[in-house]
Amino acid sequence: MRTKDEVISGVATWTVWWLAERRKKLVAQLSDTMSVNPFLMPLLFEFHGLESFSELSDLIVGGHLMTGHSTGFGKLIDEKILPNVFGTAKLDNNYRRNSGFSESFFDEIDHVVSRSDGSNELLSLKAGKWTIQLTMAVQLNHAFNEIVKAFPNRFSRIIVGVFYGSADGLTDKYKILRGVNNGKNHDVIDLTDHVSVYAGREFWSWLNDGEPLTQDWVLQGFLMGIEEHRRGEEMQPKKVHEYLQEYKESIHAKYAGYTSAGVGGINWPQLLSDING
Repeated sequence: MRTKDEVISGVATWTVWWLAERRKKLVAQLSDTMSVNPFLMPLLFEFHGLESFSELSDLIVGGHLMTGHSTGFGKLIDEKILPNVFGTAKLDNNYRRNSGFSESFFDEIDHVVSRSDGSNELLSLKAGKWTIQLTMAVQLNHAFNEIVKAFPNRFSRIIVGVFYGSADGLTDKYKILRGVNNGKNHDVIDLTDHVSVYAGREFWSWLNDGEPLTQDWVLQGFLMGIEEHRRGEEMQPKKVHEYLQEYKESIHAKYAGYTSAGVGGINWPQLLSDING
């Protein structure tokens, strides 16, 4: 089990790293061309009650960055915090080549978690309740069944871990991947003796040998890392919020010429023509 200090300090270190990486990506994106969907833009303009392309620019920049933030955070948990703070073995290509995890059904496994009693558990990591749909749930069930059949005694359990949310808030897809059919008869095998699902506090507790306060320590680590990042940000010649403002202004300037007396005061046909030809 990782102690409170180990979890907080470890998560803080990787929080500082992640925020610095997001800063680099933001600076790099200032020179990128953002992909704009010319069909979606007028719909968003209407739906959000916008009055100018400046407001639309703020919306699409926020959505664009949020996608990157969400993806980057998932990688932070998966590739940095779990292996470096909690000591899991990440099943990347190198690990799989050297540790006998070459079979395709291990594609659905993200980590091996080794316990003090010598047992090993497999972890398939998910972000939240909507991470998997029906097709993926069935696919996971089949892959887990192949692992159970091929290695009946090598792993004590397979865990599907959801790092935020709660068990009662998960969709029925998390039951289906265990082989539990609710009403409809899906093509799944009953794996309830071999596969468990943990979400939110239960997941973090399971990860750290049953310590129920683990998720609270993780959050403290994030907050500590934020404070350290702020101190470093004060030394930067240009702050992140200034880069964000420049980014929004550059998008606004790029599309500011598409004005007309049409719907929303924007020349949507011209925007479509310039993007799609």
